[in-house]
Amino acid sequence: MRKSFALALLPAVVALGGCDGVGQALTSHTDVLARAAGHELTVDRAASLIAPQAAIPAQPEVVEAVASLWVDYTLLATAANQDSTLANVNLDLLLRPYIEQEVVWKLREAVISVDTAISEDELRQLFEQEQPGLQVRARHILLSLSPDAPQQVRDSVTRLAQDLQRRAAGGEDFAALARQYSADGSAPQGGDLGFFGRGQMVQPFEEAAFALEPGQVSDVVQTPFGLHIIKVEERQTASFEEMRDSFRASASQLKVQQAEEKYITDLTEPRNIQVQPGAVENAKEMARNPAMSLSGRAADRALVRYDGGALTAAEFLDVMRGWNPQNRGGLAQATDEQIEQVLEGLSRNEILIEEARRQNLDMSAAEQDSLRLAARMQLKRAAQEAGLVGIQPQDGETMNQAIERKVNTSMEAILKGEQNVVPLGPLSFSLRQQFGGEVFNRAIDETVSRVMAMRPPQAPQGLPGVPQPNPGGTTPPPATTTGQ
Repeated sequence: MRKSFALALLPAVVALGGCDGVGQALTSHTDVLARAAGHELTVDRAASLIAPQAAIPAQPEVVEAVASLWVDYTLLATAANQDSTLANVNLDLLLRPYIEQEVVWKLREAVISVDTAISEDELRQLFEQEQPGLQVRARHILLSLSPDAPQQVRDSVTRLAQDLQRRAAGGEDFAALARQYSADGSAPQGGDLGFFGRGQMVQPFEEAAFALEPGQVSDVVQTPFGLHIIKVEERQTASFEEMRDSFRASASQLKVQQAEEKYITDLTEPRNIQVQPGAVENAKEMARNPAMSLSGRAADRALVRYDGGALTAAEFLDVMRGWNPQNRGGLAQATDEQIEQVLEGLSRNEILIEEARRQNLDMSAAEQDSLRLAARMQLKRAAQEAGLVGIQPQDGETMNQAIERKVNTSMEAILKGEQNVVPLGPLSFSLRQQFGGEVFNRAIDETVSRVMAMRPPQAPQGLPGVPQPNPGGTTPPPATTTGQ
């Protein structure tokens, strides 16, 4: 129930991009791949870490992932050895989403009051209208089509989809067509997806499938995954008696959700939320590159304006730094309309938080201290798991040299597959802001060249032993009207 109201029912899709004033700090060292808290990862050192591991591809995205992990580990080791309690680490970026969600939840409890009682007759009538137990068994043919594919490619794939639809609707063996043409994992099974209910497929696919009777073939349906032709094989449903209790609970919850949505609409619509020109492109760039820095003017640039406020580029960048790489990658590939929905949702979030605090519904200092303590304990466990706490200099070493030795040893073990990675998530950006750290893109290609030069010809290249970046992102999940 919390998630249905928390943070303005933000759609759980996608990521955004580029802003004025974005730039990378200059360095006089042309052989430096990354820098963190005064430590440097040279091109030669990075290449010597990667080159011996023949299974790790010599690719720019792999080099960037290794360099980013080196920055994270160096900064965490620096912080942990300055203060073993890690009280020196600023956790604001990490904790802000949790605090804001709790504030919005307090607002929800204060303003939403709904009579959820439903009579037996009302419940039965609603059941017959919604058919909640309905499931269909369907097959489909998927032709992959990227949203940014050239028009010539789009036209070619569309013509093929239309031809396959005519053949399937004309009675040709659908399963055989799916095995031959479908790009989906269900192709070997003739495109058979088994039974599924509402809410399990992306919306255009679901609407088309549930509109079909057994034996019918849909028109060509477009989703973020590509073009589909769908054939429904069977339809089945559960009885009212079987679903009475679970349906009553969901119907009551729906009443609450509708009250929440009405409250949010009544609160935010008068504020005239307007996505600004160029905001979508700016948002995409920030989703692709959340480690970017923004100048003062670019940081204050409004991506969305509304009466009495604005969503700035700096605020949006903070949000992106809190998302995981897969969600950021999905957002970077989303449609303009989806990105606008996210920007509008974030602006509604701001209005909700503003209203909650106007009503003095903020978290208490004690509640925030408790949350902060729990987060710091988790951070300390992560540092211990990574082996970055309690580093001791060896004879003749300074502490900085000891940190470098330990981080390099950990990186070697990770690249060999002998040690697990401890991902830092949003904390990575906090550490970079606080202690200073970045990867220099201009040195990535040189590092790739050094790695290739250090390897024997035609060295085998498979999947690396470190978490792989997601340069192309993932197809965004369907937009939802609840949760985040």
